[in-house]
Amino acid sequence: MDRTEGWQASTAAPTVARKYAHTIKPGFTAVPWGPKEKLTASILKLGTFGAVFSAAFTAGRQQLLDSRPHYGTDSAAYGERMGADYARQSTQAIMNGSMSAILRDDPRYYVLGPGHSFKSRVIYAAERVLITHKDSGGDTVNIPLLTGIVASQTLANGIYPEQDREWTRVATGSLGSIASRMGTQQFKEFGDDIRQYLRHKIKKN
Repeated sequence: MDRTEGWQASTAAPTVARKYAHTIKPGFTAVPWGPKEKLTASILKLGTFGAVFSAAFTAGRQQLLDSRPHYGTDSAAYGERMGADYARQSTQAIMNGSMSAILRDDPRYYVLGPGHSFKSRVIYAAERVLITHKDSGGDTVNIPLLTGIVASQTLANGIYPEQDREWTRVATGSLGSIASRMGTQQFKEFGDDIRQYLRHKIKKN
Protein backbone atom coordinates (compact mmCIF):
# COMPACT_ATOMS: atom_id res chain seq x y z
CA MET A 1 0.00 0.00 0.00
CA ASP A 2 1.26 3.50 -0.86
CA ARG A 3 2.08 5.69 2.17
CA THR A 4 -0.57 8.20 1.15
CA GLU A 5 -3.22 5.51 1.03
CA GLY A 6 -2.25 4.40 4.49
CA TRP A 7 -2.44 7.92 5.87
CA GLN A 8 -5.81 8.56 4.23
CA ALA A 9 -7.34 5.24 5.35
CA SER A 10 -10.78 5.59 6.90
CA THR A 11 -13.50 3.19 8.02
CA ALA A 12 -16.07 5.40 6.27
CA ALA A 13 -16.48 5.48 2.51
CA PRO A 14 -13.99 8.03 1.16
CA THR A 15 -15.24 11.35 -0.19
CA VAL A 16 -13.80 12.61 -3.46
CA ALA A 17 -12.00 15.93 -3.03
CA ARG A 18 -12.65 18.88 -5.34
CA LYS A 19 -10.95 18.31 -8.66
CA TYR A 20 -8.47 21.17 -8.33
CA ALA A 21 -8.03 21.10 -4.56
CA HIS A 22 -4.37 21.60 -3.66
CA THR A 23 -4.82 20.16 -0.15
CA ILE A 24 -6.26 16.66 0.33
CA LYS A 25 -7.67 15.99 3.80
CA PRO A 26 -7.90 12.61 5.58
CA GLY A 27 -10.92 10.60 4.42
CA PHE A 28 -10.84 12.20 0.98
CA THR A 29 -9.55 10.67 -2.23
CA ALA A 30 -7.83 12.83 -4.82
CA VAL A 31 -8.95 13.02 -8.43
CA PRO A 32 -6.02 11.84 -10.59
CA TRP A 33 -4.18 14.73 -12.25
CA GLY A 34 -2.65 14.42 -15.68
CA PRO A 35 -0.40 17.08 -17.26
CA LYS A 36 -3.41 19.22 -18.28
CA GLU A 37 -4.89 19.22 -14.78
CA LYS A 38 -1.55 20.10 -13.18
CA LEU A 39 -1.06 23.10 -15.45
CA THR A 40 -4.69 24.20 -15.03
CA ALA A 41 -4.47 23.90 -11.25
CA SER A 42 -1.32 26.05 -11.15
CA ILE A 43 -3.00 28.76 -13.23
CA LEU A 44 -6.25 28.69 -11.24
CA LYS A 45 -4.24 29.08 -8.04
CA LEU A 46 -3.04 32.49 -9.23
CA GLY A 47 -6.60 33.81 -9.21
CA THR A 48 -7.37 32.85 -5.63
CA PHE A 49 -7.89 35.34 -2.82
CA GLY A 50 -4.90 33.82 -1.02
CA ALA A 51 -2.51 34.60 -3.88
CA VAL A 52 -3.67 38.21 -4.21
CA PHE A 53 -3.72 38.74 -0.45
CA SER A 54 -0.21 37.31 -0.10
CA ALA A 55 1.14 39.72 -2.74
CA ALA A 56 -0.69 42.65 -1.16
CA PHE A 57 0.50 41.76 2.35
CA THR A 58 4.11 41.25 1.27
CA ALA A 59 4.10 44.54 -0.62
CA GLY A 60 2.63 46.32 2.42
CA ARG A 61 5.32 44.97 4.72
CA GLN A 62 8.07 45.95 2.29
CA GLN A 63 6.50 49.38 1.85
CA LEU A 64 6.26 49.95 5.59
CA LEU A 65 9.90 49.00 6.16
CA ASP A 66 11.08 50.46 2.82
CA SER A 67 12.91 47.19 2.31
CA ARG A 68 14.00 45.31 -0.80
CA PRO A 69 12.91 45.87 -3.49
CA HIS A 70 13.71 49.59 -3.07
CA TYR A 71 11.02 51.16 -5.22
CA GLY A 72 10.43 54.02 -2.78
CA THR A 73 7.50 54.67 -0.45
CA ASP A 74 4.82 56.38 -2.55
CA SER A 75 1.62 54.77 -3.84
CA ALA A 76 3.24 53.89 -7.16
CA ALA A 77 5.98 52.04 -5.28
CA TYR A 78 3.36 49.93 -3.51
CA GLY A 79 1.88 48.91 -6.85
CA GLU A 80 5.32 48.01 -8.19
CA ARG A 81 6.08 45.92 -5.12
CA MET A 82 2.76 44.09 -5.33
CA GLY A 83 3.19 43.46 -9.05
CA ALA A 84 6.72 42.15 -8.56
CA ASP A 85 5.65 39.78 -5.79
CA TYR A 86 2.67 38.53 -7.79
CA ALA A 87 4.97 37.89 -10.77
CA ARG A 88 7.30 35.96 -8.48
CA GLN A 89 4.43 33.86 -7.15
CA SER A 90 3.13 33.24 -10.67
CA THR A 91 6.50 32.04 -11.88
CA GLN A 92 6.81 29.65 -8.96
CA ALA A 93 3.30 28.22 -9.40
CA ILE A 94 3.51 27.72 -13.16
CA MET A 95 7.01 26.23 -12.96
CA ASN A 96 5.84 23.86 -10.23
CA GLY A 97 2.85 22.75 -12.31
CA SER A 98 4.91 22.38 -15.49
CA MET A 99 7.70 20.39 -13.87
CA SER A 100 5.18 18.20 -12.03
CA ALA A 101 3.60 17.39 -15.39
CA ILE A 102 6.96 16.55 -16.98
CA LEU A 103 8.28 14.49 -14.04
CA ARG A 104 4.90 12.91 -13.27
CA ASP A 105 4.85 14.13 -9.68
CA ASP A 106 1.78 15.02 -7.63
CA PRO A 107 2.09 18.64 -6.37
CA ARG A 108 -0.78 18.39 -3.89
CA TYR A 109 -0.40 18.33 -0.10
CA TYR A 110 -1.91 15.28 1.63
CA VAL A 111 -2.78 16.07 5.24
CA LEU A 112 -1.40 13.46 7.62
CA GLY A 113 -4.17 14.13 10.14
CA PRO A 114 -4.86 13.86 13.88
CA GLY A 115 -4.40 10.09 13.91
CA HIS A 116 -0.65 10.69 14.17
CA SER A 117 1.58 12.31 16.78
CA PHE A 118 2.12 16.06 16.85
CA LYS A 119 5.85 15.63 16.23
CA SER A 120 5.39 13.37 13.22
CA ARG A 121 2.91 15.82 11.69
CA VAL A 122 5.25 18.79 12.15
CA ILE A 123 8.16 16.90 10.55
CA TYR A 124 5.96 15.57 7.74
CA ALA A 125 4.59 19.04 6.91
CA ALA A 126 8.09 20.52 6.75
CA GLU A 127 9.64 17.71 4.71
CA ARG A 128 6.89 17.88 2.08
CA VAL A 129 8.66 20.97 0.73
CA LEU A 130 11.66 18.78 -0.10
CA ILE A 131 9.79 15.53 -0.83
CA THR A 132 6.69 14.96 -2.94
CA HIS A 133 4.50 12.08 -4.13
CA LYS A 134 4.94 10.45 -7.50
CA ASP A 135 1.89 9.75 -9.65
CA SER A 136 2.87 6.08 -9.65
CA GLY A 137 3.14 5.96 -5.85
CA GLY A 138 6.00 6.48 -3.43
CA ASP A 139 8.09 9.56 -2.73
CA THR A 140 10.72 11.50 -4.63
CA VAL A 141 12.69 14.75 -4.35
CA ASN A 142 10.38 17.73 -4.84
CA ILE A 143 12.23 19.04 -7.89
CA PRO A 144 9.16 20.91 -9.27
CA LEU A 145 8.70 23.07 -6.18
CA LEU A 146 12.42 23.66 -5.63
CA THR A 147 12.88 24.57 -9.30
CA GLY A 148 9.93 26.95 -9.08
CA ILE A 149 11.38 28.67 -6.03
CA VAL A 150 14.77 29.21 -7.67
CA ALA A 151 13.15 30.38 -10.93
CA SER A 152 10.94 32.88 -9.10
CA GLN A 153 13.92 34.29 -7.20
CA THR A 154 15.88 34.56 -10.45
CA LEU A 155 12.98 36.49 -12.00
CA ALA A 156 12.87 38.82 -8.99
CA ASN A 157 16.58 39.45 -9.34
CA GLY A 158 15.96 40.59 -12.91
CA ILE A 159 12.96 42.89 -12.36
CA TYR A 160 13.94 44.50 -9.06
CA PRO A 161 15.71 47.90 -9.05
CA GLU A 162 19.38 47.70 -10.04
CA GLN A 163 20.60 48.22 -6.48
CA ASP A 164 18.77 45.04 -5.43
CA ARG A 165 20.18 42.80 -8.16
CA GLU A 166 22.73 40.47 -6.62
CA TRP A 167 23.04 36.79 -7.47
CA THR A 168 23.78 35.99 -3.84
CA ARG A 169 20.24 37.20 -3.12
CA VAL A 170 18.89 34.46 -5.37
CA ALA A 171 20.42 31.88 -3.03
CA THR A 172 19.37 33.61 0.20
CA GLY A 173 15.93 34.37 -1.22
CA SER A 174 15.47 30.74 -2.25
CA LEU A 175 16.40 29.51 1.21
CA GLY A 176 14.02 32.04 2.73
CA SER A 177 11.21 30.89 0.43
CA ILE A 178 11.84 27.26 1.39
CA ALA A 179 11.65 28.14 5.09
CA SER A 180 8.50 30.19 4.50
CA ARG A 181 6.90 27.32 2.58
CA MET A 182 7.68 24.95 5.44
CA GLY A 183 5.77 27.30 7.72
CA THR A 184 2.84 27.46 5.32
CA GLN A 185 2.68 23.67 5.23
CA GLN A 186 2.13 23.66 8.99
CA PHE A 187 -1.07 25.66 8.50
CA LYS A 188 -2.21 23.15 5.90
CA GLU A 189 -1.54 20.29 8.28
CA PHE A 190 -3.02 21.84 11.43
CA GLY A 191 -5.57 24.27 9.95
CA ASP A 192 -8.61 22.09 10.65
CA ASP A 193 -7.39 21.32 14.18
CA ILE A 194 -7.06 25.05 14.92
CA ARG A 195 -10.52 25.81 13.51
CA GLN A 196 -12.12 23.02 15.52
CA TYR A 197 -10.38 24.21 18.69
CA LEU A 198 -11.57 27.78 18.18
CA ARG A 199 -15.15 26.66 17.47
CA HIS A 200 -15.09 24.58 20.66
CA LYS A 201 -13.82 27.55 22.71
CA ILE A 202 -16.49 29.85 21.26
CA LYS A 203 -19.30 27.38 22.01
CA LYS A 204 -17.94 26.79 25.49
CA ASN A 205 -17.91 30.51 26.25
